[in-house]
Amino acid sequence: MTYTSLDELFTDKTEALEEIGATVRPLSAARLGFHPTPGAWSIAEIVEHLAIVETGLLRLLRTLTEKAEKQGNNHSPVHISLDERYRDSVNGKIKTRQQSEPTGNAAAADSLESLRGIQAGLVELRPRLDRVDLSSVSFKHPALGDLTLGQWLAFVMIHEERHLRQMRGVAASPSFPSA
Repeated sequence: MTYTSLDELFTDKTEALEEIGATVRPLSAARLGFHPTPGAWSIAEIVEHLAIVETGLLRLLRTLTEKAEKQGNNHSPVHISLDERYRDSVNGKIKTRQQSEPTGNAAAADSLESLRGIQAGLVELRPRLDRVDLSSVSFKHPALGDLTLGQWLAFVMIHEERHLRQMRGVAASPSFPSA
């Protein structure tokens, strides 16, 4: 996935969060807590994981934005791509760090509310992102290596899409509760 504007990225991010909410909100507790196989996450756990990870990602994005501002590099044309690094991991399993694993104790509604708050934080950060060079600073992702500020922004959106597909897979399981 390649972005040539922050507008594109923020539009996709907003749509992904809306789809997650539309997928999760109508589900019963039995459906939210259903595990398709032993050790697999339930839909509620997937949403909890997103809230955990994105809370940290918002902090990271704020820190990287501050560093880019201190460098004084002005905004440059946006060209953000994770295609080469992310292509092989899009459908495969990536082992998350222990601190990013869901506890199974968070209500899906609470996790969705956290995601909406994170979305608001990203929107608040947006004017600052418009003024910096998104490729001027980077931070190492545990599996993907060094990612620029712009690539971290794209990662948030791609991470949501990946887990939305995972939620849909859980719901498509033959033994998914009927109510």
